[in-house]
Amino acid sequence: MTLDIEIDNITLDILTTRLKKIVSQLDILKWLHNFPKSEHNFAIDILQNLTVYTTDDIENILNDSFSDLINKIPATNQIIVIPLGKFGKSGSMISYFFQKTSVSKNKIIHLKSSLDNIEDISKPYSLVIIDDFIGTGSSFVSFFNEKISVHKENFSEIHFIGIAGMDFGVNEVKKYATVHIPKSNIFKKAFSSEASYFGYRNYKEHREFCYKHGSKLVAPKKSKSEKDNVLGYGNSQSLVSFSYGTPNNTLPIIWANKEGWIPLIPRFSVDRISNSKNLRKSISHELSILREFGSDQLKETFFSFSVERGKRHFTSVNKIDFSIYSIIKLSRKKYTSVSICQILGILHKDYEAIISECVTKGIMNIDGTLTLFGLDLYNDAKKCIESRKRYSEKDKQDYYRIREVNYLPKIFNGKS
Repeated sequence: MTLDIEIDNITLDILTTRLKKIVSQLDILKWLHNFPKSEHNFAIDILQNLTVYTTDDIENILNDSFSDLINKIPATNQIIVIPLGKFGKSGSMISYFFQKTSVSKNKIIHLKSSLDNIEDISKPYSLVIIDDFIGTGSSFVSFFNEKISVHKENFSEIHFIGIAGMDFGVNEVKKYATVHIPKSNIFKKAFSSEASYFGYRNYKEHREFCYKHGSKLVAPKKSKSEKDNVLGYGNSQSLVSFSYGTPNNTLPIIWANKEGWIPLIPRFSVDRISNSKNLRKSISHELSILREFGSDQLKETFFSFSVERGKRHFTSVNKIDFSIYSIIKLSRKKYTSVSICQILGILHKDYEAIISECVTKGIMNIDGTLTLFGLDLYNDAKKCIESRKRYSEKDKQDYYRIREVNYLPKIFNGKS
């Protein structure tokens, strides 16, 4: 893929910072490649108004919201916490982050998967439903009617704690529960006259841009009574994403994973897992090339696992070698530490341990930048891989080339 994108480094740096380095500069360039050059200014405007929440943001908001709630509920109350929706949905993801907060260790808080098995319901309880995002509010209403309504008399009060939401959806949820979302995290529709993302009353062109491309990415509405989803589910027109995925209320041009379209922050975690698998597969292939054709320096650095079988000696790549090579390669492609951790499926403390190993080997400086030796390794590996790719392409061309064959028989009409 050749990326023909006209964007200066300063703007690219600003966008990466704006998106809290959840995506790399390369990811941004690939996403911009979805659009014609003449529309890149509209796409950049969209990115400049996209709000992204990191795992740290989520944990801090949850911790603060629950701390405030504990101070407000009756001192005799216990708190039951349940995630919104089925296992594997965003609610269960929020449960994971909630368990990492300090407030979750409070003895009056009890995290449950459902309300089916609550012991001693005669005690005074407050119920808290948690999720990451309120879009239209319809998911909450359905969940409440199906799972909560039959139990609501058992609770002295019902609360909802979330990270962000759309104002119209939050108003819908308020009919059923007390909502706890930071005021600054409640948004209006991107193309509303009440919003000011693109200047007051100056959003028509941006809306047309998003609608034109969104209409290619989501299914059209089936009836006049059905809401159009081209600008996000239920016409939410949201500009919110999370480090692990994007709500479908957000503009589809951000999250759609359709053939011929490169998403910036995919909708489903499975999409991100698929992208990570492809990257890891590519890195494994490159390491196999280096093992076969790389220099002695490359083999000594990235193939430290040694096996003796009789008189034969084998070297191979171990987990640390794989991680070191991956971090070198991905950091050179402007992937951030957060993105690298997601791709490799490691915790940030593991990432830091690998960086320390690189420092010990003289490959990296303490700030994670390559030393001269590390840069030499990277360039050596890059040349080796590019050389083998060119050789492989030449082999393919030679294999399929039609050859002219001049055949002269040794015997013709019985005569030699």
